[in-house]
Amino acid sequence: MKNLVIACLLLNAFSVFSQASDSLLLSCKNGITKPSILSLHPFGIFVSRVQGNFKTNAIPRTTLKLSIESGNVWGTPIKTYIPNDEEIREQVKEQTWHQAQYFFDEENLDAEFFELQIDGTLKGFRGNVAFNLGKSHELNLGIRSFLLTKGKYPFSIFTNDEFIEFVHDNIGGGSDPFDRKVFGLNEAYIRYLDRNGNEMVLNNGNFFLGGIETSYYYYPEKLVNKKQNLFFNFGAHLGANLSKYNSSIDIGLSSNVIKSIGLNQKNNFLIGFSLGAIRKNFIDFKKENMDFGTNNFIAFLESALEYSFVSKKEAIHSFGADFYIQTSMNKIAERDYMIPIRHPDAHKSWGHGVTNLYEFNDYWTFMYSISKRNTLTLYIQQDFTVSNNPDIQTGISYSFAL
Repeated sequence: MKNLVIACLLLNAFSVFSQASDSLLLSCKNGITKPSILSLHPFGIFVSRVQGNFKTNAIPRTTLKLSIESGNVWGTPIKTYIPNDEEIREQVKEQTWHQAQYFFDEENLDAEFFELQIDGTLKGFRGNVAFNLGKSHELNLGIRSFLLTKGKYPFSIFTNDEFIEFVHDNIGGGSDPFDRKVFGLNEAYIRYLDRNGNEMVLNNGNFFLGGIETSYYYYPEKLVNKKQNLFFNFGAHLGANLSKYNSSIDIGLSSNVIKSIGLNQKNNFLIGFSLGAIRKNFIDFKKENMDFGTNNFIAFLESALEYSFVSKKEAIHSFGADFYIQTSMNKIAERDYMIPIRHPDAHKSWGHGVTNLYEFNDYWTFMYSISKRNTLTLYIQQDFTVSNNPDIQTGISYSFAL
């Protein structure tokens, strides 16, 4: 192992001039090359979510990773009542969710309520520094910040309203399937009034710091199966949310397994699986924090597949696919008795902004990376189930050893 680490360090420092063998290049590749694939979910950006760590061993040198992401988010204006009376709840359960509003009088209803409107292109900016703490130990410190924009060209080529509706019109989805055109294209406005009366309003150009995240990973050598090429690591996570809408501490745990399938000296497959959870708002720094979901715990399951090969110029090219699924933001049982109120101008998919808060959250990410001395990664992400994640999210990440 010591010799392998030394070889990786030499390769990293002198890769431009090195004549190292293809087998050495692949052997020094540290697991699946993956940037942050967390979606720009309008609620998720305010909490410290966790994702899979598919490295096979602790990094040998301090490494800096910088990322920029862009995602289009949308949901028509909607108001939702949560009845307090058990009898009313039972009556609501007898109705289909989109018809419930016609059987109850809003003005005389004993209920909590919340309001939500989502529109714009969110930009995410992430920085992460990974430190080696020993042979099997690694510490990651990260920062996340966000910007709401109208998503116009040339800064949002694939994540603006016009491109997405072009895809709907000409490839799949039909004409204006989510009523974007009804409320205007390339607008930027997110408003959320939670059931406690706290209000969040984001307009075009609003920038905010989401928080700081800390992750510690342990790579136990005793669990490494060299015959099967199986590697394991375990993570402990602590996140400080720093926006004015949520000032709190989140804690979490994760476990990860990676399997390497070497085809030959120039080609390799890697498979990764991850399972973990966080406790949102484990510590609140103020009473007026926004209610970003009634579920205190958010669990996730992630799987990834990567194929890598070494080019004639001794660069490693990697193609990967990642599937991420997360438990619902709100308690699922509440969906049976909620009463969403349709906005008069909305007709197509008008309830998705609320109903999807009670659904599991999943999406696919497709990645390409090129590594030599440093690593550049590009990705595109798609929410095929339309669960409040961006319809399309793109990202670019660059990492290098310090």
